[in-house]
Amino acid sequence: MLAHDAELLENLRTARALGISYKRWLGWVPSESDSVEWDETERTWMLALSMFENSRKCPLCGLDTEFCHDEDRVHAAFAGGQVEMCFVSQLREQAMRKYADSGVVQDPNSVTTRLLAREE
Repeated sequence: MLAHDAELLENLRTARALGISYKRWLGWVPSESDSVEWDETERTWMLALSMFENSRKCPLCGLDTEFCHDEDRVHAAFAGGQVEMCFVSQLREQAMRKYADSGVVQDPNSVTTRLLAREE
């Protein structure tokens, strides 16, 4: 990636994190002739950023593939891993197991779960 591209990427991400458009990040202020912050160009910048990030996202770890597929960089950044429990996934697995045990499963790879909020 070229230095200019990296700078553009960082500027777009910073603008997004601040909840402002790229043109506002660059110094734009509303005027009578240009009062719309989120015009088509600005929406396109954010869509392009999203598409760029999603196209480089590893389907296994969610990190940028340029990083996670580089063994040397990964080993330089991390000392190892540890096992932890995601309790949301645990609830989902329990619901799926109950559903599977019911005997009415059709198209099991199309089934999803929804968490139920507690009633107070």
